[in-house]
Amino acid sequence: MNYEQARMFLDEIRTSGSVYGLESIRGLMARLGNVQEQLSVIHVAGTNGKGSVCAMLAAVLQAAGYRTGVYASPAVFEPEEIIKVDGSAISQEAFAGFASRVQAACMDMQKEGLPHPTVFEVETAIAFCYFKTEKCDVVVLETGLGGAQDATNLLLHPLCSVLTSISMDHMELLGRTLVEVAAAKAGIMKAGSPCVSAVQQKAAEAVLKNAAAEKGVVLHMADSSCIGSFTYDGEKSLFEAEVCGSKKVHGRLGLSGACQKENLACVLEVIRVLTERGLRITQEAMLEGLAKVRLPGRFEKLSSEPDFYMDGAHNAGAAYFLRETVRSCLAGRKIVYIIGVFADKEYEKLLQIMLADAAQVFTVTPRHARALDGKKLAQLAEKLHPKVTFVPDLMQAAELAVQAAGREGAVLAFGSFSYLGELKAEWGRARESRQK
Repeated sequence: MNYEQARMFLDEIRTSGSVYGLESIRGLMARLGNVQEQLSVIHVAGTNGKGSVCAMLAAVLQAAGYRTGVYASPAVFEPEEIIKVDGSAISQEAFAGFASRVQAACMDMQKEGLPHPTVFEVETAIAFCYFKTEKCDVVVLETGLGGAQDATNLLLHPLCSVLTSISMDHMELLGRTLVEVAAAKAGIMKAGSPCVSAVQQKAAEAVLKNAAAEKGVVLHMADSSCIGSFTYDGEKSLFEAEVCGSKKVHGRLGLSGACQKENLACVLEVIRVLTERGLRITQEAMLEGLAKVRLPGRFEKLSSEPDFYMDGAHNAGAAYFLRETVRSCLAGRKIVYIIGVFADKEYEKLLQIMLADAAQVFTVTPRHARALDGKKLAQLAEKLHPKVTFVPDLMQAAELAVQAAGREGAVLAFGSFSYLGELKAEWGRARESRQK
């Protein structure tokens, strides 16, 4: 199987949708030798902040000298970026090779009358096999959706479980209340393995504490008060924090935005727990990793004059943090939004939270089967804002937004990760051609 055939294999099974549960992934990994049980895994679930927390942890572990695998989605630019070792994505050749192995196991399942694993289960299996072959010391593994029934949750003995900020998302699968969603996320807790939680809403925190008590799990709640000061400028963050009970240290974080303070507090607590479990992470390695960390699509700056940012915020929890970031970093400037969303998200709440700070709004339709028609989004936005325009072409929307903002203003594209990769690539090419 070559790379093109591997991608065709995944595209074919992608059309069959997803199945929530562990039976299929267990059967698949059993046929692949259950290699996941030979890995030291930090398992990360939550609604918002998973990508940032995974990126920070991986950067710190790598700086500490550990060969580090990361499995995190969605891909923003290239499909292979969801599987990385020491910051480098799996090669197309390696991807094809492992896809061939996994496909053979899938065919064996079908011969036995079992359903074919989903695309996420196949990608998860590829990741496990790759990390084992690459002899990773530690793997940072992000759930795809939820916790208890997520394909990544077949792990029996994670090094540590991590729960980032929990809010309402994927309600059709996880539950219609915060308590139900938190209970689903808490499903990644495993007896004998510590769990670290970010700062949570009271109802979610109570659910996590009850789940930990029932399972005999030691739950460590991160405390953002360990961070004495936290400032950000749209490209980086500066912080002062108390680390592992030591004196306060000053550091730089390669990620920016209001949400990163709570994410950082969570990461610092995870580092403390990992050192208690025997990992060697010095203060110098921690500060080096945090300074070097980068993550696409998290208040990422694409260009200047006007400042052009993109962010993957797509639910109410993320929108509140993004609004705080906008008001801090872009105060007093003419701000123009580009918004594209999925139809199964709480886009009306997203609009209610974000639109008050916009001078003008352009809506688009992401290239995805789950996308909400940008015309419908514009009709809803018009009820909250006087200057809303639907633009059928993404690059045209970007050009119009830049013109509307003016050189001293700012543009912010958000609502879904699904179109940010296309936007960054196309906008970069357009800027290059103008400079020639």
